[in-house]
Amino acid sequence: MTVDEFVKKYAGGVDYDGAYGKQCVDYVNEYAKAVLGIPDAFYAQGIQYAYQVYTNYENLPRVKPHFTRVENAKTNYPAKGDVVIWGKARNGYAGHIAVVLGATEHTLTVAEQNYDGKGSVRTYTYPNYNFVLGWLTPKHKHKPALKVGQIIMLKTGAKLYRTNSSQGGVYTFKDFTNFSSSAEAVLKPGARLVVGEIRQKANGNIWVKTKYGGWICVYDYKGDISKI
Repeated sequence: MTVDEFVKKYAGGVDYDGAYGKQCVDYVNEYAKAVLGIPDAFYAQGIQYAYQVYTNYENLPRVKPHFTRVENAKTNYPAKGDVVIWGKARNGYAGHIAVVLGATEHTLTVAEQNYDGKGSVRTYTYPNYNFVLGWLTPKHKHKPALKVGQIIMLKTGAKLYRTNSSQGGVYTFKDFTNFSSSAEAVLKPGARLVVGEIRQKANGNIWVKTKYGGWICVYDYKGDISKI
């Protein structure tokens, strides 16, 4: 799911944890799960108020591994898909948190929930960065969202691993750690494939088995490089 698809789907808001109604943190929790593939990113962990997502960053085990904290230095600005956090000075106690849709040095466009204390959802452009502490940039923005049956197109060439000629058999998923094994074929950029199976290795790399056989590594976790 893309950022825009998320905004459209949850135009009516979301109560992620089923408690206290539709809070701003509920919205970004659902965003992290649906778009970034990080469940419960901002849930529990001692977080009582939105501003603590920024101030307690170093002690949040489901936040720090997946996001980079960036201070609002007034000479930089966030990118689409970042999560922006306001300090408690914004409203006197809780602060606020939202999903960034766009930004310039002076303006900030977001998708947000409960900005009015009534659980309302909107997209809105703030004319300044008043009370913004900073934002969290996902470390793996290019990780693809995949589903079985989906048609994917390669942006770059990729090696297809299928037949193990030395053993006369077929590679299973556990055989793939990198590209060191002999490949069945090298697919060209623009090749279209139907996803038959999806697996993520311990190193974070994502492999796809095509509908007609053969495994392709479509995402390099360490480099945050997607081939599709």
